[in-house]
Amino acid sequence: MDNQPVINDMNMSEYRKIFGSDKMQHLWQEFLNEAYVYLKDVEFQEPERQQICFHNLRAYALVFDMYDFMHYCTEMEEKILTTGPISADDAKQARDILETSIQQVEQKLAG
Repeated sequence: MDNQPVINDMNMSEYRKIFGSDKMQHLWQEFLNEAYVYLKDVEFQEPERQQICFHNLRAYALVFDMYDFMHYCTEMEEKILTTGPISADDAKQARDILETSIQQVEQKLAG
């Protein structure tokens, strides 16, 4: 999943220039807390709740240049809207992609 974003929004470095490093760290921590809450047992949630989860995570992911995760959230949101709830495998893959993306962002934030 190495697609580049279709939209040309600001990237993380531009947000960092606007908000500063401290605010970006705060936003990052908020995102992490929400992402773990959203994805914990998401496969057992009602489809509407799943859709909201992936919709919100997609928006956050864009701020932090988490393009693989953003694209996966988009896929899951579309899947939920067209075919119904996600599977346990879909949820596991979401958590795995999130973890990989977190490592990449933390390297950027440290640099």
